[in-house]
Amino acid sequence: MKKAILFINLLLLVFAAKGAVLNTEIKMISPAGHISAEIAQRDGHLFYTIKAGQQLMINNGTMGLVIDDIAYGSRVNSLSILAKRTVRTGNKVYHIYTLLLAEAGRKYNIEFRLSNEGAAFRYIFDSKTAQYVDKELTAFVLPKSRVWFFERNNSWKLKSYAGLWQNTTADSLNIISGQGPVQGKPLLFELPGKKYAMLTEAALYNYSGMRFKALKNRVLQVDFTEKNGFKVTGNLITPWRVLLYATDLNRLVNSSMINDLNPEPNKQLYADQSYIKPGRSVWSWITRDKNYMQPEEEMKFITAASELNFEYTLLDEGWETIWPDKWKQLTEICSFAAGKKVGVWVWKNSKALRDPLKSDGFLDSVRNAGAVGIKTDFMDSEAKELIDFEIGFLKACAKRKLMVNFHGCHAPTGESKTYPNEMTREGIRGMELNIMKEPIPAWHNAALPFTRLVLGHGDYTPGLFSNKANTTNTHQLALFYLFNSPFQCMAENPVKLLADSQFKPVVPLLKKLPVTWDETVVLKCSAIGEIAAFARRKGNTWYIAAINGSAKNKEISFNADFLKKKKKYKVIAINDAPDGGFLSTTSTIGATDVKKTVIGPNAGLVMEISPSGN
Repeated sequence: MKKAILFINLLLLVFAAKGAVLNTEIKMISPAGHISAEIAQRDGHLFYTIKAGQQLMINNGTMGLVIDDIAYGSRVNSLSILAKRTVRTGNKVYHIYTLLLAEAGRKYNIEFRLSNEGAAFRYIFDSKTAQYVDKELTAFVLPKSRVWFFERNNSWKLKSYAGLWQNTTADSLNIISGQGPVQGKPLLFELPGKKYAMLTEAALYNYSGMRFKALKNRVLQVDFTEKNGFKVTGNLITPWRVLLYATDLNRLVNSSMINDLNPEPNKQLYADQSYIKPGRSVWSWITRDKNYMQPEEEMKFITAASELNFEYTLLDEGWETIWPDKWKQLTEICSFAAGKKVGVWVWKNSKALRDPLKSDGFLDSVRNAGAVGIKTDFMDSEAKELIDFEIGFLKACAKRKLMVNFHGCHAPTGESKTYPNEMTREGIRGMELNIMKEPIPAWHNAALPFTRLVLGHGDYTPGLFSNKANTTNTHQLALFYLFNSPFQCMAENPVKLLADSQFKPVVPLLKKLPVTWDETVVLKCSAIGEIAAFARRKGNTWYIAAINGSAKNKEISFNADFLKKKKKYKVIAINDAPDGGFLSTTSTIGATDVKKTVIGPNAGLVMEISPSGN
């Protein structure tokens, strides 16, 4: 026995002398055991696998970072579990595994979080000095499937996430796009059995935004805007690399994992959140005419907002250049709006805000004039310097109790949980493309609730009834209910809307349009890019909203079992009238009833369902 032990010890010394390591595998599971992950060290290299039950979702993806020219994840000496714990976030439970690795004379951590909604991991490299990220070695190896991605016809649309949502086979992601193999997030994979996996990131701070470079054999390599890397000050904590898993579209849409992976707000910075108020806004920019941004014209919009019970108006590009004394005029408009119980938002090009000294002075003037929010535009990048700008801007606005709307930007990663004064952000191909000779097709709208909008709010600016491309009026109306945005900005001119008798059936709905929801149920008739149909509750009132993304008639059916039993509900249904206007009908419904209706090509449906007597 002693000779055997001596022989093993000699072998270990030989391996150590040659720099070799023993292979290691660590298995991790979600609280219910359905989601599992495995990280393996093989000859110094790191690989990981993620499964949902027996469904292989990521198979032997590589892991690691190249920091200051050292490739971590390529020569690992040791891999072990440092800690394992269970945490609750809301009504969700997570298993958290903190792994300890040693390599190149340095120790670092990889943290995994597994829930019944998916798996996520991130790298943690502690340091008191700046570190330079040359490259990330993380790769995702996906199974054969169909994948939804946003296509774009120029490089700007990748940087600003302004592409059209469509699908292809996972094998062709590297060749499908004329602009090259780099794809934005998220990517949604349709797995066998009508199950879904979404690849994205969460908690993007002090780092560059992740894109995917598609390679052959369904391999996706982490890609950054900066081709030569970027510098990170202080501890290097990457965003979470997230794989959501859902057994149906309802679970996909209702996933809270991206939000859960973000930290809580700073208690001092957000001690007072009374100024953070979701609401609806009017907007003159998209329907602008010869009187655009004239003070008297903006006051007409404010009066119309008040008549619609809208909370806000947005003064977009031009208010600073058209008005001779902009601060005096802004103060007067804010005072007029306050008398109508309407708050004022103002637009500003981000290029003029990136110097904190200039930005602070501007924000002070905006606040002193009485405005409540800022829409800033044209970041057009998710490079680290722009990510840093956005977070710094949110903090600066929070100090002045101002809300924020980002445009010309990347998609959300849950940062509005940590910085709740972010009310919405673009990062979406929205309605303004209708006036730019690239009209939005109905099928793009029918894909958005299951793709981009799973990540969080999107400032699509719905409701452009006067320039609706191949959609219908009720399709446009339904977008208000399907698309999440706590700052919901209506595209249509509110003055003309109130003056036009064809909108009379829907004005009562617009006057009480919710912008946040207590409950959402995706109806089973939904199909990505074909039908988007939701039942959504605000208080005691339910709304059904559906859009047809196809050029054929589609039947919408639903079981009303989301309603309370033994109660009858009043239903006001809005359909498209034969003359192109709105057709309003009234009926009753109960929890055991099944409703069926046919929606015409590219059309829509909206129902308000309230307890009888309301």
